[in-house]
Amino acid sequence: MFEGIARRVQGLVSSFRSKGVLTQEDINKFLSDLRWLLIEADVSLIVVNDLLERLREKLKPQTGVVSPADYLLKVVFGEIAQILGSYRPLATNARGLSIYMLVGLQGSGKTTTAAKLGFFLKRKGKSVVLGAADPYRPAGAEQLKVLAAESGLYFESFVDQGSVNVNRIKEFAKKSLHDVLLLDTAGRLHVEADMLKELTQLSQLLSPQEVLLVVDAMLGQEAADIARAFKDTAPVTGIILSKADGDERGGAALSVAYVSGVPVLFMGTGEHVSDFEPFVPDETAAMILGIGNPKLFLRKLGELEQQLAQKTTSASAEEKFDMNTLLEVFESMSKESVLGSLTKALPVNASVEPDVLEAGKKRIRRFKAIIQSMTMYERKHPEILNASRKRRIAAGSGTSVQEVNILLKQYVALKKLAKNPRELQRMLRGGLI
Repeated sequence: MFEGIARRVQGLVSSFRSKGVLTQEDINKFLSDLRWLLIEADVSLIVVNDLLERLREKLKPQTGVVSPADYLLKVVFGEIAQILGSYRPLATNARGLSIYMLVGLQGSGKTTTAAKLGFFLKRKGKSVVLGAADPYRPAGAEQLKVLAAESGLYFESFVDQGSVNVNRIKEFAKKSLHDVLLLDTAGRLHVEADMLKELTQLSQLLSPQEVLLVVDAMLGQEAADIARAFKDTAPVTGIILSKADGDERGGAALSVAYVSGVPVLFMGTGEHVSDFEPFVPDETAAMILGIGNPKLFLRKLGELEQQLAQKTTSASAEEKFDMNTLLEVFESMSKESVLGSLTKALPVNASVEPDVLEAGKKRIRRFKAIIQSMTMYERKHPEILNASRKRRIAAGSGTSVQEVNILLKQYVALKKLAKNPRELQRMLRGGLI
């Protein structure tokens, strides 16, 4: 995510790392190169011009107190964070069910985003219902129903005889004991007056807490134009950037909020339902500039700790913690791309180093191979593994006896987690996983 623009920014700044002085000529050259970099990244020209104007006012010649490269990154970071807007939490209904309407064009990922937002809110302790409110795409309701079941969310359809039944939604809102209703509304292939009129009428009838526009981040500055068109006609209160993981250039992220005047609240960061993040401007600015973000790294690390703690403690509570449980942990880490999400928070130069991400993936693959080379009895009773059994397992998995012993040490430490969850935190921060 944003790797392309991050590498180019770092390349642009790298020429200043050997300099001890930053002259006005250097600043002018930097701004000229940055302008073309942003245009090629498909950032809206309105944003490019305003950002460059701000930087011209802020950047001043420097003589040795701070390195020119660090100075440039610091100032650019501050201005980009301002361009990206400010994060706010979703509005809620203090008197009952909170209604959030999801709107957007067909193909923007609106239905999938509804499930992702629902899962995000579920992890925050909310009871969430995914509501089908698209009378033109029957398959959309079925897709939403499947996603709800896969994500552990509730599902309701509010489409009757080819139209949205507003009265049913109102009645549901009055009687429901749930916390949130996410309405997946109709989309079109293009921004059309009829669609916007329908959305406006639906919003007026339901008075939702939020009307969230889903836009495809891979559209670049076109996403900003779509957002502005919606905002000019419909009561959009927030934006969700879908498919942000496929956006290397960062054009949409840098353009949407500024051009539309509507804050970006969330972004989809991968294929899995859990790949969904709040859009925090300073964290996003850090990713765009490739300078790393300690806060994001620690948040991701905390999520990993929580996921693994839940797996290990639940297994231990039933006295079932064995090598099969550990194999599930490794499978979970692989499927959810946890290592990848951690490295996204590192500086761009670190995140592309093979020994940062690939070494971690390789270690997990080898540990999985070791467990898979054990018999079922050995997995349930790893304490019986003597020297000869270890040699057989190492040969069968293409690893070494030393690696088998390392895995066994990790197993023993993880088993203690049931009694002391902080043990996992120590292990993660010590680099054992």
